[in-house]
This record gives sequence, C-alpha cells and structure tokens, in this order.
Amino acid sequence: MITSTFINSIRSAIADYQMLCAGDSVVCALSGGADSVSLLHALCALREELAISVSACHVNHGLRGEESDGDMRFCQSLCERLGVELYLLQTDVREFQQKHESIEETARKVRYDFFAEVSDGKKLATAHNLNDSAETVLLNMMRGTGLKGLCGIPPVRGNIIRPLIYCSREEVERYCTENALDFVTDKTNLSDDYTRNKVRHIILPEMLKINESFLDTSARMQKNLREDSELLEAMAQEVLAAARTDGGYLCTEIASQPRPVRSRALRRILMDGGIEPSALRISMAEEITLAGKGKINPCRNKFVVVKKGKLFVETQEQVYKKHLPKEDTQTQE
Repeated sequence: MITSTFINSIRSAIADYQMLCAGDSVVCALSGGADSVSLLHALCALREELAISVSACHVNHGLRGEESDGDMRFCQSLCERLGVELYLLQTDVREFQQKHESIEETARKVRYDFFAEVSDGKKLATAHNLNDSAETVLLNMMRGTGLKGLCGIPPVRGNIIRPLIYCSREEVERYCTENALDFVTDKTNLSDDYTRNKVRHIILPEMLKINESFLDTSARMQKNLREDSELLEAMAQEVLAAARTDGGYLCTEIASQPRPVRSRALRRILMDGGIEPSALRISMAEEITLAGKGKINPCRNKFVVVKKGKLFVETQEQVYKKHLPKEDTQTQE
C-alpha cells in the first residue's frame, strides 16, 4: 500500500463520501496546474488498489495564445508518460460568449459541457482542494449568502467528485516536489485583478496568521452546515411530495412550512420549471404563495402562477414589440 499524508487524505475523502467503487471509470479534469497534476498522479498511483480506470480531459480555451497551447502540450505529454488517455477540446470560447455574460462564465460553461460529455456514465474528478473551499466561503460571505453558500464546495455533486477536498494547497505543492512533478502556472492566477485572487493572496493568508488552523476549522464548519443544509433539503422534498397534485402544488402545504423549508421547496419548483433561482425570484414566488393568488414573470417566457390554490410554472411565448423612435413612428404614419 502506498503511504503518504497526501495519499491518505485522498483515501479518507474517497471513503468518507463514497466517491468511488471498484470498477468505476474516472475522468480527471486536467488543467496542468499543481492541483490537477497531483490529483491525476495520485489517482494513477491508487488505480490498482481502488480497482478503477483513469483517464483525463483538458480544455484549451484559446484565450491566452501560446500560453494556452503550451498548457495543452504539457497535458498531452504528462498523460503520455502516465499511460492515460486524454480527451481534448481545443476551441475559442469567445465565439460562444452571450450578451451580458462574462468570458469567465462562458469558459466555465464550455468547459463543464465538455466535461459532462466525456464523463457520461463515469466519475469526473476535479482538483478543488481545502483552500479552494475556504476561499469560496469567504467570497460568498462578502457577496451575501444563505446557509448553502457557507457550505463551501461540495465533495460530491452528481457524478463530480473532489478527492483533494481534505488536502491544502501547501500539501499539493509538497506532493509535487516529492514526486518531481512539473506543472504549469496560469499567469492570471498571479494577478490581484480578480476578486478570488485577492481572497487567495491577501485575505486568506491574513486569516491564517490569526489562526493557523483556519483551513481545518473552516472545513469542520462547512461539514456541519452541509449536514444541516441536507436535512432542510430533505424536508423540502417531503413537503413537495405531500403538496404535489394535478397541475401543480397545493399552496396551503407549502405556505404552512417554516421559511427555511418553504424557500427550499420554492427553489426546487423554480428549477424544475426551467427558471434559474435567485433570492429575489424565490421571494417573489413566496409572496404569491402566501397570498394564495398572483402571477409573476421572473424571466422571459416563464411565469409562476398561483390559481385556485395551486402553484405552478407556466411557459408562454412572449413577443416584444420593437419601439421605434418618435420621428420614425411619424414617418411610418
């Protein structure tokens, strides 16, 4: 059996969250950075012990020119050395960018769509670590968040697993050094122009000066809050099952619940109806639910309706007239 603190932390995460079973196929999301390189190397070291097969996937977003191409070539070379099949997507994500969408959002969507495609019927391992999860909590706190935002990065979500969730960034880099693993560094991660980088380079180090065990205490908090959140989600699902009726949900069943359960039930209804939930949209849906009547239009072609004691999501095609300037309107006449 391979022994190292890093490998043992991965074993513990896999066991605690039942991430893998014998016979599973795992696709490792590989950027070429220290986190993903260490994860792929560790999974390869453990594949016989865990009775799993390992492959990798990489996306060249085409945003950093030769640097992006260099990262891609590095990943190809690494996978060749490890004897791992590499699924590769080379694209220019700017071609997919939608209006009012940041390039980072577009890149993430393209990336995860590709990940979902290559990991269909398999497990997708991403290299989020202990530091990443603590940073996420701090970011969510600054933006204003509810319980879910304080739960950090989930160790498991659908077929996505995070085996490094018990490992700090320091441990990742030490593992790379001990095993002579090269890795690439995205220069955008070094700049403090991005909010997450400010949290990573400035805020988190200051918190570790105050409490050197902050990563561990944060992880304990996240685990406890995650359990609370999962209980509330389960209660909301029970409410929805009891409230479900022909053509919708009984408002009285939902309205009678404590707000933490009620808001989660409404969030699920919005999601199932094809509406991206937000605090405002959930609040609007809650208002008409408690009133026992009403209709809201949270996004184009989607309506949340309360009618005859039932709550439901309705899809209606909305056609918007083009308003001509006043002088053009007169010309038309």
